[in-house]
Amino acid sequence: MQQRSIPLARTLGAAALLSTAAAWGAAWIRYEADAPRLDILVPLALAAVFVVGWLLASRSAPPVEPLPATAPPREEIPGKLGAVRRDWGFFAAACLTVWAPYVAARTAYGDGGSVLGSLYCLLAWLFGVVLSLSALGLLKNQLGPGQRMLRKDAAAGRVHAVRVRFGTPVRESYRYPTGSGVGQVATSSTYYVELVPEAGAEGRRTVRLQAMSGYNFRIAVGDKHLAQAAARLVGHGGWLYWPTRWRDIAGTDKQRRVSAAFVSDSGHVVWGVTPEEDHTEYLRAGVAPVRETDTALAVAPLPRPSRYIPKVHASHLRVAALGALLAVPFLLGVVPYWAGLLLGVISGAVGLFAGMTMDGVGVDQEPWTVRKTSHPALR
Repeated sequence: MQQRSIPLARTLGAAALLSTAAAWGAAWIRYEADAPRLDILVPLALAAVFVVGWLLASRSAPPVEPLPATAPPREEIPGKLGAVRRDWGFFAAACLTVWAPYVAARTAYGDGGSVLGSLYCLLAWLFGVVLSLSALGLLKNQLGPGQRMLRKDAAAGRVHAVRVRFGTPVRESYRYPTGSGVGQVATSSTYYVELVPEAGAEGRRTVRLQAMSGYNFRIAVGDKHLAQAAARLVGHGGWLYWPTRWRDIAGTDKQRRVSAAFVSDSGHVVWGVTPEEDHTEYLRAGVAPVRETDTALAVAPLPRPSRYIPKVHASHLRVAALGALLAVPFLLGVVPYWAGLLLGVISGAVGLFAGMTMDGVGVDQEPWTVRKTSHPALR
């Protein structure tokens, strides 16, 4: 169960990022300064203190609880659908992470002047530049092309829509033969929420609202977005949207999925996709007719919970702490040049590993009902 994001935890997390940025900045500005590098060590120590405070504040925050499903059914169909919010904190953490190897390289290299040290610094710098350009993708719209089309259709005043109720969150585990050899079997997981038809569509099939695809720095944006809704909206009624131009999407998607959105009566939007076998009955048979939207009525995604996940982030932060401790000897200047350079390589690599895997730990498994299915050949 995830905790809520509280102001104290957000403040301490931001302070840790700023302290780390100050240490990185000192390494950039005075990269040939003599040890001891207290201008780097002091901000790193402060960052460690703030991280511990963030952990304690996150652990003590109240848990995320379901919202009461007491809102009356909404006849109006909102036309302004809010996009998934950009995660500025993660963008800052990503930038600091990808430059960790270069910072360690420069501070360990100092004014040594060796060819190997210069090569390491150059490679670390190129690595930081390339991944920094990739990190800019975190600032783009987090919705996929299909979801953006649906959003435009809703804003233009018309969508396919039907009343549904937010039902069971499911994590489906699917076993299938890989085709690479006898006995080679793989497993994939799919997250979805069952949307149960309400009045006017009795007897129709339940629609699976699956997580939208799209990854940024190993973060399954769609999975986490759906998980936040699964923890809070079970039992809520609302409208299920499809774009009026759904044929354009289904005709170009290999799996013939169509983007969709659940808009709850409580005023929240959940983005996803629907598989062909679910949406065909509604879109081709006219069960979900084209309806007019109220272009002045807006809804937004649920507030993001705390990033902290128990039993996961603590171990990753211990790895990051190890990387920082490995940097202490050459920052104090108590080891020879070659030992410092070696520690710099290891420190940067450990810090990079900890940072790159910190938010790629998947989603909170608490709200999901697990179902297992297999390929016909394995039954």
